[in-house]
Amino acid sequence: MKYALVTGCDHGVGLALVQSLVARGYTVAACRLDESEKQLDRLAEEHTGKIRIFQVDIGQDESVKALAEQVSATFPHLDLLINNAGILGEMEDGPDAELNFDLMQRVFNVNALGTLRVTTALLPLLREGEGKTVVNISSEAGSIADCWRTGWFGYCMSKAANNMQGTLIHNTLQKEGGQVIQIHPGHVATYMRGHLDTTAAISPDISAEGILRVALDEIRPVRERPYYLDYQGAELPW
Repeated sequence: MKYALVTGCDHGVGLALVQSLVARGYTVAACRLDESEKQLDRLAEEHTGKIRIFQVDIGQDESVKALAEQVSATFPHLDLLINNAGILGEMEDGPDAELNFDLMQRVFNVNALGTLRVTTALLPLLREGEGKTVVNISSEAGSIADCWRTGWFGYCMSKAANNMQGTLIHNTLQKEGGQVIQIHPGHVATYMRGHLDTTAAISPDISAEGILRVALDEIRPVRERPYYLDYQGAELPW
């Protein structure tokens, strides 16, 4: 039996990842923030016994600790952990704007530290599995070598930090036969901006299938440093 955990499954890419993983034979711990979001409940009803729903705020230490205890009591191990949950913050800021540092701290807390909270809390379960694979949903916005923006400080800086924490975890896991993969999901039509992003190029389903193809189907040797790829498998500059 293969087991996976995915965060940020309220809707969008996270929800699509759960659906795709179930189709691949996984039993999934699907984590959401807002229990009023019922799309996940409907999906779980369609796949009885294959989806277990957990509530978690990855920005809170105690919430993540509680999640780890609940999942450990339910699943014998994890083969795959996908850190998908994230927030955008202010997109239109710049060095001449009045910067909202409180908001930036919240973005950093979720996108960088939140991912680290989840991974370290679930590492014992992951070590018991066969795959020992962590997939962090990063972004091309986290690339320092290919940075072209003049703002969006919170998101870009948090994703660069996400890449670093993923690398630090990978340095341990790769010695144990596991790995971390940092993946840019593409410009996806989701509600992360508070409304449906109609300028996006791809749907959540296309992004999710690409992420899983890159992470699970395309054979890549575990290497000394983690892969930083887009959802189509192209290498991104760090």
